[in-house]
This record gives sequence, structure tokens and C-alpha cells, in this order.
Amino acid sequence: MTYLPFENLQDGCAAIAGGSGGLGRDIVRKFASVGSNVAFSYLSREQPAKELEQEIQATGQGALAARVDLTDPASIRSWMAGAREKFGKIHTLVYACGPTVVIGPIADLTPEQWAAAVNADLNGFFNLCHVGIPYLRESRGSIVALSTAGIRRYPAMDITSAGPKAGVEMLVNGITREEGRNGIRANCVAVGQIDAGQGRDHLHDPRFERLAERVVRNTPLRRMGQSEEIANAVLFFASSMASFVSGESICVDGGGHV
Repeated sequence: MTYLPFENLQDGCAAIAGGSGGLGRDIVRKFASVGSNVAFSYLSREQPAKELEQEIQATGQGALAARVDLTDPASIRSWMAGAREKFGKIHTLVYACGPTVVIGPIADLTPEQWAAAVNADLNGFFNLCHVGIPYLRESRGSIVALSTAGIRRYPAMDITSAGPKAGVEMLVNGITREEGRNGIRANCVAVGQIDAGQGRDHLHDPRFERLAERVVRNTPLRRMGQSEEIANAVLFFASSMASFVSGESICVDGGGHV
């Protein structure tokens, strides 16, 4: 059987939650580069989101940017209904969000900090799937969620990232088992240390002196990852190249989880 790798992405749109973030922007660009329309959300970065929307439209692809609060299901419903109305269907749902990570020992975190991380990340992803699954049943589409390689090899003081993302991966496993009969595939891209977004912010934070040096030394490929490398993995899972892949999580971390 011969597959045209991206043909399944050229009718309808990809809905990308967190499209204005450090990783989300390149995911939006990657889908547009293979002929997919994109509907992407932002929460606080309105100006970068509008600039990205205009950038994609200038290439001839459809783009729709919307402010969405993932803790509010009504906000998600409005966004996804608008995306379906504009583009006809939603073929892929990408979760490219995460809370602002509070770095510190578990014993020093407050219950409020933990609850905020779980609500923003795990509950936000649940809300997104709750609204999005009916659309994906229509299109027999797929979900791709960004997770963290820290689930495989826990980096100390990173529980506000790894803890909620472990729940995200379990939700993906559940969707895989329950929605496969409806043609829905669900997979995760477990992100390592990437020179973009919060990863870049932490590397250049004076509180974490020589962090970049330690990260590179502990990564078998001896370098930082780039946001486009995450986007490539997301696109693979969404495309027909992965048409019989579901319930999988692939680490894009230069081998750091080993």
C-alpha cells in the first residue's frame, strides 16, 4: 500500500491549543507547510498570535487565531465550533500547552502551586478532549499531546511539569482504548530540553547557573533540541505515515531519558 503522507491533513484543519507558545508556533507552521489549515489558540500572547495568523495566511493557507481559556469548557466550545464552521472539519487536535513550571523540591511546593499546575495542564487537557472528541469522531482524526521526557527519567525539582503530564499520558492511553473503534488515534510527544519557550527561559535564568552545560553533558546527542524537531514528531503522528500508531509516546530528547 502506498501512502501520500500528508494527504489526510489537507481537508479541514488542525486545531492547535497553545499555538502562540515557543513550541506551538513551529507546530502551527509545520502543519501549514504541508497544506493544512490551522486554527490555533492563545491565552495571553495576543500580538504574537495575530502576527502568526497573518504569517500563515500570507502563504495561502487558512489560519484562525482565538483566545481560549482551557479551564473554561465554554471557551473551548466556541473556538472549536468556529474552526469547524470555517474549515469544514477538524482532522487533528494538538495539545501544545503547559503551565508555568515552578521549579523546586516537592516538599517546598504549596498546595496552591500544585493545584494550579494540575488545573492548568491536566484539567485543561481533559476539557480540550471532552469538547474535541465528537469532532474527531466525525473526521476519524487524531490527538497529539505534548508530554515530557521527565516522566521516563525524572529530573529533580520538576514535579509540576512531570506530575500533570503523567496524567496527560494516561488520558491519551484511555482515549486510545475507548475511541479507537471510532477511528480516533491518540499519541504523545514527550519533550526533552528544547531551546525554546520555558526551556530557553530556564536555561538563561541566573538562578540556574550552568544549567545548559549540565543538560548538554547529560544528553547522549550532546546538544539542545530545537522546536522544529518537536513539530516534526507531532506532524508524523498526525499524518498517514502513522496511520496504525496509537497509544504511543515518543521521547524527543536526544536520548536523555535513557
